[in-house]
Order: sequence, then structure tokens, then C-alpha cells
Amino acid sequence: MKKILAIVAMAAMVAGAAFADPEANVAITTFAGRAGTEWGVDLDSDDVGTGFKNYASVDFVISLFDAGSKQTEGEGIWAELSVDAGNNNSWNHYAANTWGGSGDITTENSFSLNIGTAKLHFYNFYVGLLSGDTTVGKLQLTNAVRSSDNDNGTWLSAVGEDKSQGLVFGYGDNKNIGIAFDFRSKASGDNYYTNDYGLAGEFNLLDSNEFLPGLFATVGGSFAFNEKVLGAAASAGYKLAIDDTFYVKPVAGWTMQATAGDDFTVTKNAIAAGLFLGWGDTADANAGVYYLDNDNAKKVTPGVGVSALIDVTDSDAIAVTISPSLYTGSIVENLTAAVYSDIVVPTTDGAELGFGIAGGVKYAIAATDSVTVTPQAGVRYATAGLNSKGSALITANNTNNAGKNDTDNADTKGLFNVKVGLDVSGLINNTTFKVWWQSRNLLDEGNNIGTINVGCEIAL
Repeated sequence: MKKILAIVAMAAMVAGAAFADPEANVAITTFAGRAGTEWGVDLDSDDVGTGFKNYASVDFVISLFDAGSKQTEGEGIWAELSVDAGNNNSWNHYAANTWGGSGDITTENSFSLNIGTAKLHFYNFYVGLLSGDTTVGKLQLTNAVRSSDNDNGTWLSAVGEDKSQGLVFGYGDNKNIGIAFDFRSKASGDNYYTNDYGLAGEFNLLDSNEFLPGLFATVGGSFAFNEKVLGAAASAGYKLAIDDTFYVKPVAGWTMQATAGDDFTVTKNAIAAGLFLGWGDTADANAGVYYLDNDNAKKVTPGVGVSALIDVTDSDAIAVTISPSLYTGSIVENLTAAVYSDIVVPTTDGAELGFGIAGGVKYAIAATDSVTVTPQAGVRYATAGLNSKGSALITANNTNNAGKNDTDNADTKGLFNVKVGLDVSGLINNTTFKVWWQSRNLLDEGNNIGTINVGCEIAL
């Protein structure tokens, strides 16, 4: 053991830096703003209320240094350490609803300083020294809206008790398989000597494997000694390329958590599956159409698919959610369309079908070489009290006019909104003229026809 440790120490001393250090490089990377005026008519007020609204905002991003990293390198028995540094700090200034007002200034610090890897390598085996976890089974599915590399796309949450401090023992060839076993404990504040231990293990078949490229799978389990909590999970999927553009991606997974004390009690038991026909890569953006133009709609992947979650924890009250989605991306020139829907299937006596849908479409028409006319429309509907995976997206408030929200009384009455508009750009440089009508909740009591608005926005 001493000889091995001496070899490892020597390898760490002689290993060089594999990547460039961060370098000071002050540069303004974003300096942009927008300002506009809107005038609208409230069709539901007794005296036909009208009024103006002004808005303005400035985005300013300054990069202070170029990103960089430093990493030891070696082979056989050696110590790996990587240090990474991000590269910018950004400020966003908003002067909302006023011309030249003080507004609000928000600062977002996007420095990224972290230890990426700390491992002792013994050929293809390794011991990891960073904090981690003892949970397994988190599964994200690719969807057209709310896609897989964002928490919006998480369909199965991790199971098992989470212990973060400790070691991971693993094997991996970086191409075919990866095996990892975590042995960790849980701290209590500043007290790390808690005798609170847990184990977790996972086997991964990588999608880059040489056996059947595109096939990926994970099997894992965990156990917390003090709590006597057991977690188990399995998932598999396959990305099949149809041609250079289109692909099919089916994925399925299962998670279970149980207390293994005097009685074996299952506390979580769920299955998720998805089938996706795609024609593009996932983007860190929303769909850009009415009702799917906010952060709840991130991220988007051009394609069409359906995902489903079946929670069988309580056999007398099985919960089933099915979520179809569509995002056209750029497959049809000048056309953008997107739809997200949740269907909550009733499985018990007296339960009712839950249904929600939000979607929009727009089409950019080149009226002249410089002028573009973009008609667009959107609609959303939800049954009363919809409580589903994407209900926060479907029922998110968009506007508040005269003290009334688009979603007032959606919990008891249901929700139905319509929005239709037209944008014209290019008549004047950097300027967009807008006109739109949007309803309030058409299922609510009273007048809910909504508002008609016109606006002008200058942006750079």
C-alpha cells in the first residue's frame, strides 16, 4: 500500500497541465436594449377603459477573463485533478413601465470556479475524492417542450437517502461501460462524525458503446444504514438515426424506494417512458409562440413525442400522466409551431379526467425585401384544478390587467385563453409594430373578452 501511494504521489508531482489557464481579457460581450409603448382597450370594463404602458430595459454583459482550466495528465497509476474557471460576470438593468426611471438593477454573477475531477487512477479503475450522492434513478426524457437536459424534463426523481461525503470506486473505459460504487456518510451541519453511512452502486452502458451504438442503459441501487432505506432503479433507451436529420428515441425507466425495517414498506414506485421523433438538437430557449414563450417552456427540441408517468406506489390510487408535445423548429421555413399537453388519466372511482394544453403558431411572411409581417395565435385550456407535471406551464399567468389575471378562478372553473396578434418589422430600422387581442379566462364568470392592444418597440 505504501509503495502504491508513493507511485501515485510521484505521478501527481510530475503530471503537467493539459489545458490553458484562464487569462484576463476584459471585453463587453453584450450591450443591448429595448424600449416600447403600448396602448390598449379593456373590453370588459363598464366604461371601456383605455391607457398607455411604457417599458424599457438594458442588457449589459462584461467578460472579465477567458475561461480556462488546468488538469493533470498521466497513464497507468496516476492522480487526476482538474480546476475549471468560467469567464464572465453580467449585469441586467431594467427600467420597467417608465421612460428614464430608476427601475431595478439586478446583478447576476456567472463566474464558475470549481474542481471538476479529483481521482486516483489505477489503470481503468479509479477512486474519486469529491462529494457526491447515494441516490439512483433520476431519469430525464427528451420532449419537444420541456426537454431532457433541464429539470423540467425530469420524469423520475432520484430514490434513496442522499449522503454526500465520501468516496466513489469505479471502473470505466470512457466508451462502453461505467461502473461506480459510492460509500458515503451524511454530515449534520459542521459535524462530519455522525456514523450515518450509505452505499450506492450503478452500472451504465454508454450510448457510445461498440456493441450497439445508440443503446444506453443504467441499473442502480442504494442503501442507507441508519434509515434502512433501500432504493432501486433501472432505465434503458435507444437513439436510432433514420437519416442525417431524423431520429427516433424510445426510453423507459423504473424507480422504487422502500423502508427495509421490521416490515418491508414501499414508499415510492414509478415507471416512466417516452417516445420521441426528432429532427434537431435541444436548445436552451422557449418555443417562442404565445403561451409557450416563458422559462417554464424551456428547453425545446425540434420534434414530436409523448412521455408518460405511472405512479404505482398506492395500488388503490394509481396515478397516470401522459404528455404529448410538438415543436417544429426550422423544419418548415418561416413557420414556428409548438404544443404541450398533459392528460391525467382517472384510475379511481369518482376521479375525473384532467386535461391541459397550451400552444401557439406564427408564420413570418416577407411582404417586401425589408418588411416582414408575422401573424400569430395561441390558445390554452385546462380542466378545473389541473395538477399535473406541466400544469405550472399551462396555467402560468401572462398578464394582469385592471386587477384581473388571465387565469383567475382556473382552480374552480377551468381555464380557456385565446391570443391573436400581428407583428410588422422592417418598416423602420430596429422597430417592430404590434397589435394583438388576448382574452381573460373565458370559463370564468362575468365579462372576460379581454383587451386589444397596439404597440411599438425599438430594439438593438
